[in-house]
Amino acid sequence: MVKKKDLLLSYIWPQVIEESSSRWNPVLEVTLSAGKYHLNSANTNYSYGSLYLMFKRLFRHLKPDWDKIDNVLLLGFGAGSVALLINKYKKECLIDGVEIDEKVIELGRKYFQTDKLKNVTVYCDSATRYIENCRKKYDLVIIDVYLDLVVPGEVETEEFLFQVRDALNPGGMVIFNKFINSRESREKLPVMEERYRRIFGSLRVVTMMTTGKIFVAEKQ
Repeated sequence: MVKKKDLLLSYIWPQVIEESSSRWNPVLEVTLSAGKYHLNSANTNYSYGSLYLMFKRLFRHLKPDWDKIDNVLLLGFGAGSVALLINKYKKECLIDGVEIDEKVIELGRKYFQTDKLKNVTVYCDSATRYIENCRKKYDLVIIDVYLDLVVPGEVETEEFLFQVRDALNPGGMVIFNKFINSRESREKLPVMEERYRRIFGSLRVVTMMTTGKIFVAEKQ
């Protein structure tokens, strides 16, 4: 239950409601801003802040045909903000969420009621291990895997991307949220673009923020 004082002050300045840590995230922080909870790591927003707004803008820009999207895989579930957004577009859509950090899952249930999201199943696992053993087929796969500001290198390998492609139905879409926070990550972009085009057969690179790119590919 939100304290009335915290609720009122949140409209002036974000209020820290809970601080925690885990094996994967030395800093996890639930804040209340303008009456809404956000989940943050030490340096970035994990759920319901800028990330939610970015995906909201992205879906408006892409205009996916939700009539053809029945099964979605979210690699990097966080506290469920993208799942909630998809729920708003199509309530009957079946969503599998994969989140490596058990503490993030716990905070998601506690503050964001992820256990009440319709047709959503959350797995505590790494993206690579889940996709390696995946036998299901999806119409949309979203790769939003981060440890603070870092995209783990294993979700950018050819092996991983071939496995993602194999988990897609024909014509299925993959969306990769690529944060750029260094010269090295910027210089790596052309390599990743070529890799996506070669593996999926198509690629659109969309700019939704100054600090990154969104890769959008469809299985040919």
